[in-house]
Amino acid sequence: MKKLLFILLLGLVSLVATSKKQYVPERGDYTFKTRVCTKQWDEYYLADSIITYLTDKTGRVDTLVSWAIPLDVEYWQGFGEIQEDDINFDGIPDLQICLGPFNAFGNFTYDGLVWDPKAHKFVRIENYSEIFDPQIAPGENRIMGLFRLDNDLTISVYEWQDGKLVLVEEREEQWPTGEED
Repeated sequence: MKKLLFILLLGLVSLVATSKKQYVPERGDYTFKTRVCTKQWDEYYLADSIITYLTDKTGRVDTLVSWAIPLDVEYWQGFGEIQEDDINFDGIPDLQICLGPFNAFGNFTYDGLVWDPKAHKFVRIENYSEIFDPQIAPGENRIMGLFRLDNDLTISVYEWQDGKLVLVEEREEQWPTGEED
C-alpha cells in the first residue's frame, strides 16, 4: 500500500511539474540600465568598462560587459547610453550601447546586440564596435559608418550577409566646408 501511495504521489508531482509552463522571455520583457566604471589616472577618471543590466519581467538580471573608450568622463559624454534600433532589419528592436567618442569630432563607437528570437536572448555582434557613428538605413538594409578627422571623412557601408555584418564599401571624401571654389 505504501508503495502504491508513493507511486501515485510521484506521478502527481510529475504531472504538476510538467503542467507548469516554464517562463521564456520575449524581447518586450526587457528593461535596460547601464553603469559606467572608471579608473583614476592622475586627477582624471577615465571610462574603463560599461556594465549593462538586462532585466526581464520576472526580475532575472543578465549582465553584459563592454569596454569603453578610455577618456575622461568629466569632459566626454555619451558613455553607456542605450539606443534601441533595429540593427539587423528583422523588425525587432536591438541594442546599441555607447562606448564613447573616439576623438573631438565625435566618431562614437557602440557595442551592438541583436535579439535572437530562437534563443530568446540578446547576442553581441562581433565587429559592431568597429563602425564609427553607425547610421541605420532601414529602407536599404544597410548600416553606414562615418569617421571624421579634420576635413577627411571615411564612409563605410555594412550589410548583413549570412547572419554576419560585412563591410561592403568604403570611400574617402572631404567634409563640406561651405566655401565656394
